[in-house]
Amino acid sequence: MNDEIEPILVGDTDDIEIGSVENFEYEDNNFAIFRLESGFFSTQGNCNCEERAPLSEAEIEDEELECVSCGNTYSIVSGDCISEPELDGLKIFDISEEDGSIYLSL
Repeated sequence: MNDEIEPILVGDTDDIEIGSVENFEYEDNNFAIFRLESGFFSTQGNCNCEERAPLSEAEIEDEELECVSCGNTYSIVSGDCISEPELDGLKIFDISEEDGSIYLSL
């Protein structure tokens, strides 16, 4: 029996511009898909703040995002909260690109 879950097709690499973020929904879960100069990254789709703001609306600078609701900054690469290190970080997910397509691994 194979317990490995096949990666999920997110879309084409051309669908996301460098320096931007897109929301991706899969089985009632939201994910934020980022395309940075250094590659593709994925985090949970909503901030941990009380408002649960969508990270697809976050401000992006280099490899950091700022939640539009609470103002906390997070590392897109590691998920760590930069502005308040004692807060829980964002959950990150493996993402890859192959032959012009983006795949998310859960």
